[in-house]
Amino acid sequence: MKWSTSPHRPPHLYMDDAWYFVTASTLDKAHILSSDAHFDLWIKTFKELIAEFNAQLAAWVILANHYHFLFLPQHGLDLGKFTRRLNGSTAYQLNGLDNTRGRTVWYTYWDTCIRGEHDFWTRFNYIHYNPVKHGYVQQPEDWLYSSYRQYISDNGEVWMKECAQEFPITILFDDDKF
Repeated sequence: MKWSTSPHRPPHLYMDDAWYFVTASTLDKAHILSSDAHFDLWIKTFKELIAEFNAQLAAWVILANHYHFLFLPQHGLDLGKFTRRLNGSTAYQLNGLDNTRGRTVWYTYWDTCIRGEHDFWTRFNYIHYNPVKHGYVQQPEDWLYSSYRQYISDNGEVWMKECAQEFPITILFDDDKF
């Protein structure tokens, strides 16, 4: 187990064999991802890095000004490396697409080490219902830029609804800024 701290960032706990819930926000929460091309670019980069880092992925969502994912890196120290690569690569590509070289895209990232099964599945559901929470869609299956549709394809709508009922998004997230 290793700790990483910085005066301008939250401390990060790097543990092997631990699932992490990760969130990153754009600078000033600007809605930078505003087109299919933006979202597709982020998703492609994200999936390539998941494969490159040999990480296990449980859930993900990307919105106009932030993202969440739930994953198990091969090594705890990979968490910071993965996120820096994701943010650096997508910022560079987004700025190229938008002809805005030098623009700061991502502010920072926050991570939480998952503490148990209930915590895991609650955050899994939180990720998938995030587009609904922020008013992008009425139902999570209507948002194209998350892992929700893949779970419906693999496990069915009934499984997803039962998962949401068994592990509801709790008051823990009421103060969520994203």
